Amino acid sequence: MEEIGVHELSLRYLARAVGVSEAAPSRHFAGKEGLLAAIAADGFMELAALRTTIQARDEPAMAKAYRMMRTYVEFAQQHKGLFDLMVGPRIIVRECYPELVEAGLKSFNLFASSVQDAALESGWQKRSVPLVTHAAWSMEHGLATLILSGRAPQFGYSVRIDQMIHFSICMFLSAIAAGPSHLEAWIRLPDIPTETEA
Repeated sequence: MEEIGVHELSLRYLARAVGVSEAAPSRHFAGKEGLLAAIAADGFMELAALRTTIQARDEPAMAKAYRMMRTYVEFAQQHKGLFDLMVGPRIIVRECYPELVEAGLKSFNLFASSVQDAALESGWQKRSVPLVTHAAWSMEHGLATLILSGRAPQFGYSVRIDQMIHFSICMFLSAIAAGPSHLEAWIRLPDIPTETEA
């Protein structure tokens, strides 16, 4: 995938690459999408293994949350083709591949657990934790995809990628650490008149 990309990968290409007959892969996978689903599942398991190591560390919850998010972005950088397959639209009906769904959930739940622990320690109510978790997920994923697509750093800004990753994650987690009362001042946006009222 790193050499030719997800779209060019085929069972025939795979067979030639590993030196088996062109019919051999079809005995193990239900077509190209079955192969891609198995590869994507392996990718999520690899990411989950990295996150399991982080979870086992004797560190504060906020430090673990930082490492979880940074690991996601670095994994994407190191495995661009695989990451694109894991999170992109190439596998249309993911529910047809239980192994892929399970691997994705395992990785996500490790990440979510660390963010939730950090949020609860910072005074967030349990009812708000799912929103905090999804905001953290959006931040790490957005950061990763902007970098991989060559959209960040923005042209004309002298920002190093590693500096941007560290600063962005720290800034987001500092908002979690500030607690829900800090957010309240920002979440109540002023009323903006509609065009008919203006």
